[in-house]
Parts: sequence; structure tokens; C-alpha cells
Amino acid sequence: MFMKRTYKTSLSPLQQKKLCRISLLLLIILLLAIFFTPGKGLYFLRKQKLQVVALNAEKQELVEKNTALREEIKRLKTDVHYLEEVAREQRGLLKKDEMVFDFSPKAQKQRK
Repeated sequence: MFMKRTYKTSLSPLQQKKLCRISLLLLIILLLAIFFTPGKGLYFLRKQKLQVVALNAEKQELVEKNTALREEIKRLKTDVHYLEEVAREQRGLLKKDEMVFDFSPKAQKQRK
């Protein structure tokens, strides 16, 4: 018998405009927080992914270099001829009673 009356209150155009601006501002702040939050934002995650890719590439290069060095060490330990070649070319070592004659153009220019 007794019913409560409910009234609908509508916003004026000025209030609607103000509410729209506030909502838009809050949305922009939320998006900025999602993108640029230190340690958690999308910008930080993108930067971390690029760093991981770079580190993986560097790791792969180091693994390949390490493998090549291990092979060279093995060859130096087992192959006497290779060891002699390295000693002559890289270290300039000679066998006993051996002499080096350098006929390169660079050596001739230095003597004059």
C-alpha cells in the first residue's frame, strides 16, 4: 500500500562534461602508470626483454669462442707440428742452429 517513490536525478550538461573530463584524466593516469611504473611497467619489461636478447647473443658468441679455444688447447697438447707452427709464427721461436732470412719489402726499406 505504501510505496517508496524513487526519483531519478539526471546530471546537467555541465556536470556531465566535468565527469567526462575527470574520467578521461583518471584513465590517462592509469595508462601512464601501466606503461611507466618503475620495475613493473611495460616500458621496463620491453627494456628487459631487449637486454635478455643482447645477453643471449653475447653468451652464444662466448660459447663459440670457448669451444674454439678448447679445440686449440687440445690441438696444442696433442699435435706437435701445430705446436711448432704456432711457436714459429706467433712467438718467433727457432730451432737450435736455425736462422731466419727475411726478404720482405718492409725489411729492405728499414735497412736503407
